[in-house]
Parts: sequence; C-alpha cells; structure tokens
Amino acid sequence: MSRILRVAILECETLTLLPKAKAARGSFGDIFHDFFAYGLQGLGPEAADVRLDVSKWDTMAGEYPRIEDVDVIALTGSYGTAFHNDPWIVTLVDFLELALKSTDKKIFGICFGHQVIGRALGADVNRNRLGWELSVEGVSLNDQGQELLGVPSLKLHQMHRDAVLTVPSGIANLGSSTKCPVQILYKPGRLLSFQGHPEFDELINEEIIRGDKDTGHVFDDETFQDALGRVSRPHDGLLMASRVMEFFLGSRKWNEAGESRST
Repeated sequence: MSRILRVAILECETLTLLPKAKAARGSFGDIFHDFFAYGLQGLGPEAADVRLDVSKWDTMAGEYPRIEDVDVIALTGSYGTAFHNDPWIVTLVDFLELALKSTDKKIFGICFGHQVIGRALGADVNRNRLGWELSVEGVSLNDQGQELLGVPSLKLHQMHRDAVLTVPSGIANLGSSTKCPVQILYKPGRLLSFQGHPEFDELINEEIIRGDKDTGHVFDDETFQDALGRVSRPHDGLLMASRVMEFFLGSRKWNEAGESRST
C-alpha cells in the first residue's frame, strides 16, 4: 500500500515579474512541486511507496488549507518583506504561529518563507546590514548541518537583502555564509528552512537579477555584473531536494539529530 504525503504549498508570490521563468517553470508553487518530486525520486527504492499529494494556496489572496488535512506546510519565496505588516503577511504569521504552537505538522520555508517562519518564532528579521546576497554563494555547515545534510558545505542560489538576524529559542542554525550568519533553521521533526534557494536554477535566478537591475533602483553595475558572473556556477539544489524529502518523510536522523543548538 502506498503512503500519501500531503504537502500544502503556501504560494507567497505570483511570479508576474518573471515571464520567461514562469513560462518554463510555472509558479513558485509549481517550482516547489517539481523540487519535491525530484527529491522523492532521488531517494530511490526507500521511497518507492510514497505518493505526493500537493495542493497550492495563494496566501496573498487569503487562501489557506485546513491544517489537519496536511502533513507538511511549505512556504515559497516572495517579493514581499517578511517584517512588514501588510495584512496578508500578518495573516500568514498568525497561521504559522498556530501551526507551530498547536500542531505537530512539519514546516518548511525558503527565503521569504524562511524569514517569515523566523518572525513567527520571535526572531529579529530585518534588512541585512551587509547588503544583498545574490547568485550562487557558499554556505558553511556546522557539525549538525554536516551530519544532517551529508556534505561539509553547500553552494546555493541566493536572492535576498532581508535576513533572519537572530536564532529563535529552541531552534538550531545549521549553516552560515559570509553575508548571512543564519542560513538554515532546524528543529528535529518539525521545522526546516533555507535562506538560500535550493529550488532555483540559472534560468530563474538570472531573470530575477536582470529584472531587478532593469527597474533601476536595486543593484549598482558592479553588484549586477558580479552576480551574473556567478549565476551559472554549479549548485547543490538537487542534492538538497532529497534531504528535504528525508525530512518530510520523518527519517530517523531528522527526527533524532540531537538537541537543537544555535550557532
């Protein structure tokens, strides 16, 4: 008998500013779906009996699942600002606080999703004083991060100026970069979030970088050219897809990886 994994993707952006990426990859929710499916495939025979049941919810329009109907709540990136009080963001924070405090559902987030999860847990989320982190960047992993993710370090696509600035109580930080010390939040069996974008590829991130530069108010020329020069570098997104699915499926190491310890 197959096991059904019910994943609710909370779409926090419509991708209307990215026509090429949207035509090739779909919405942020579609990109997440493909990322999860690839990760499940990467687990091979150990996950052969697992079937993904994915639903997508437009949080900007106030759409949410019934928490009891899902196993995993996954939050996408966004052009929004996680520490602002736009009504839809406040509603999202309230929903996360309820899910985190009153249920045992797994929570997963990327970039804006990572930041708004941090906000719901009481972390300081704000502009990063070190500025933008763009394109493919290195992430150093601590001992716990190396144990869980199976590698000494990561290369991930990045696209953010905001950041989680403090580690919430009871939560571990698994990795850091030169510009962003809090890269991966983790709580055994409950929570995993990335500041970087393991679900991104060159096509997606290059269009975002070029689109933001074309607006004339985001990057200077030096920052823009440096980002473009690194956007095609190899990255570990597909490896992380399988690690994320291990977390979703509750593999032993993700449920019992010691006490949460901040760095």
